[in-house]
Amino acid sequence: MNRFSDARDRGGAFLLRQIRDDGRFGDPTLGITEYYKVPSALLVCGFSAAANKLLDWIRRHEFLPNGDFGPRPETDLNSYYYTYYNTWVIKGACRNGAFDIANRGMDFLLTYQDSSSGGFYSHLTKNLTSNEQDLWVVSGIGWASIYTGRLNIAKGIGNWLQEIMISQPNYPSELWTVFDAKIGLITEVKNGDDFRYVLTRDESRDQSFYHPGIAAGFLCQLYMATEESKWLDLAQEYMLFCEYVGDYHFKLLRAGKVGWAAGLLYTLTKQNKYLDMAIKVGDNLIDKQLDSGAWPWLMSGQIVPHNDITAEMTVWLDEIYQATTDY
Repeated sequence: MNRFSDARDRGGAFLLRQIRDDGRFGDPTLGITEYYKVPSALLVCGFSAAANKLLDWIRRHEFLPNGDFGPRPETDLNSYYYTYYNTWVIKGACRNGAFDIANRGMDFLLTYQDSSSGGFYSHLTKNLTSNEQDLWVVSGIGWASIYTGRLNIAKGIGNWLQEIMISQPNYPSELWTVFDAKIGLITEVKNGDDFRYVLTRDESRDQSFYHPGIAAGFLCQLYMATEESKWLDLAQEYMLFCEYVGDYHFKLLRAGKVGWAAGLLYTLTKQNKYLDMAIKVGDNLIDKQLDSGAWPWLMSGQIVPHNDITAEMTVWLDEIYQATTDY
């Protein structure tokens, strides 16, 4: 069996064991942060009945009248990635044909759109107290837009990503990742949060290496949905950052989205540099997988299995498997 599909299936089996008879998953006290990626992970492993059961549980218990999903941990209510959770539920719902969840969920996300830029506000308060829009969160809304057939919204996000790229002051050495609806691209670190605002070649700190991956992956999907070559060109421009960093970045679990994007770019361009990149990410993900099939997280000084990470790595390994299955 292909090593990537084998690791994928072991991750999916770990998640499957936590689906309860009523459809609930894992620890329900964690709310959306526990289940949001799981429908997609179950589906790519062929566990469609379990995915359907979980989505039905979400429909009956966690799907709010306004199209939002809950419950939310109090610590996440004011986070700048509030809507990112929703995008995964919408994607999983689309893939399983739960279009009521997907379409109403997308309608909720549209209330955060900045019609002037094509981007989406990061905070619940929108432009009342913050004008910031984050690259990875907006890109996630982009994939939800494509899955739900909102191609005009997706194209607007593509244009927003083009503006982000044009505004970079020192690319590809740095990738600045937060846009302000009033002043444009933010090119200084705020509140000491370099993890959020800028991605660099620096290997002395943790890095948000998912930024170029989710942008490029979404743009590849936008190219496939529209057949407009400018989106494929822009995807390759975002992935240029990944060609200028060392192995440190590729060994982060945050590299999963880069593996997904590299697999798509290899499929679309047949350039071997993307094949090599996808395989490198996939092998590093396998190296970090636990015997149980889960992927770990460090909590209180201990390495523990983590459902959120496991679900996402399962999905990205499937994408890498699809692109590299003959190699």
